[in-house]
Amino acid sequence: MLWIYILKQIIQRIFLLIIISFVAFMLLGSMGDPLDVLVSMNPQITDREIDEYRRQQGLDRPMYIRYFYWARDAVQGDFGISISYRRPAAELMFGRIPNTIYMQAIILFFIITVSIPLGIFSAIHQYSKTDYFLTFVAFAGSAMPTFWFALLLILAFGVLPPEGYRLPFTGMYSDNLTVAGRTVAYHEAPLYARFLNRLQHLILPVLSAALISLTGLIRQTRSAMLEVVRQDYVRTARAKGMPERKIIYKHALRNAMIPIATILIQTVPILFAGSLVIEQLFGWPGVGKLIFDAVMSNDYNLAMASIIFMSSLTVLFTLIADISYAFLDPRITYR
Repeated sequence: MLWIYILKQIIQRIFLLIIISFVAFMLLGSMGDPLDVLVSMNPQITDREIDEYRRQQGLDRPMYIRYFYWARDAVQGDFGISISYRRPAAELMFGRIPNTIYMQAIILFFIITVSIPLGIFSAIHQYSKTDYFLTFVAFAGSAMPTFWFALLLILAFGVLPPEGYRLPFTGMYSDNLTVAGRTVAYHEAPLYARFLNRLQHLILPVLSAALISLTGLIRQTRSAMLEVVRQDYVRTARAKGMPERKIIYKHALRNAMIPIATILIQTVPILFAGSLVIEQLFGWPGVGKLIFDAVMSNDYNLAMASIIFMSSLTVLFTLIADISYAFLDPRITYR
């Protein structure tokens, strides 16, 4: 029965992706003439050349016809040519994917290593001052907009501190580094200097992107642990004199991890979706910034390629989250 359920979910998500792509294509197509970018890049272009290019790209057809031609090519991996870069849109997108995954993996690692221990500590010390403080921080963080928090961090650590004490907040690394009192190009700097520079560039975007997911997972971990530590088997283990640390981390945490793991899986697409704001604010050369730049320049081929990638990730991880219930909790059955 599980495999039938998985097959149904896959088919549903394929239809969902088709709907997303159709809606996105129609919205992008209604934003204006994509050839305006071509004209702005080359004012000397003639009307005849524009008409020829419009015919070659199929821009003289109705929108719904253009969508079917685009979908046919997209299934084969051809997302068209980027008008802004004059290069295949898929090539540009795949060139940015590693940068986005690199940052998102570090954000996810940071969320896991910070939120779960804090959530466990808060549950174990329920109604303590630390518990009240962590609960307050969790609710405040969940209510704070990501972009506003990011701007505060940029102001507090990237603008106001004196020169030499500021954290970088643009790009993945600096063009030039100061090593042993002299300025050298990034690629000529020692390995340790490049590593530290990249680490400095990650601090602000990671803190900004992790805020909502981090605080939400603290609350969820605390709630899951509180529910588990009240179970009879935990009381029995304590009555038998089992060490508290073993009760918490070997028995209670194992059962509490079922909802926590599901939330973590659902966090991944949320982080990728939020990368559009974070990458734009911090000038991070990833897929999120690529989507923003493509939409603003009406480069619909590039925008569609990036949107489909992000949508596919979201759909994939929500599918994984649904299926994971059956493997994490044997009590759940699917019909």
